[in-house]
Parts: sequence; C-alpha cells; structure tokens
Amino acid sequence: MPQYRVRFIGSRELHRDLPKVLDSLEDPKARFVLTIHSKPKAVLIGAEAFLALLRGHTAEDRLLALQLGALVRGLEAASPAEDSSEAEEVQEELVGV
Repeated sequence: MPQYRVRFIGSRELHRDLPKVLDSLEDPKARFVLTIHSKPKAVLIGAEAFLALLRGHTAEDRLLALQLGALVRGLEAASPAEDSSEAEEVQEELVGV
C-alpha cells in the first residue's frame, strides 16, 4: 500500500508557496492540512487523489480521517462547544464511520 504524505501548512505559507503546493498535489499520495491560527480548516488533495476517493476509501484515507477527527476533537475540547450533538455529527462525517 502507498504511504501518504500529510503536511500541515498555514494560510500564509500556502499563499506564498501556492505554485509549489499545486505542483506537489500532482502526486496522488500528497495531502495537505490547511491551518488558520493553528486550527485545521481544510484538507487539500490533488484531482487524481479526489477521484480515487470517489471510487473507494483506502485504509490510508480512513487513517487520515481518524487523525484529523482526533485533532478537531482535541481543539473542540479546548473550547466550549455550543451544541455537542452538532459537534459529534461533524466528527462522524470527518471519520466517515
């Protein structure tokens, strides 16, 4: 199985290095977690990787979802949640289980 590379990148770094990031997304194993103020806001993947996701989830993609879900849960635990049931639904969507 291929080993996916996950890299955290801040919004300023993404803005500065956008051409390089886009070039690296041609590799279907490349993954970026976009952060704003150290909080994850988006996951960037290339078009080929996205098409592969539409065809079926790999174990590596499920692992990334679990890791990202844990990171988001950790951030939510640090701040009071307005609606915990809504937060649980979002987490389930992130993990996909």
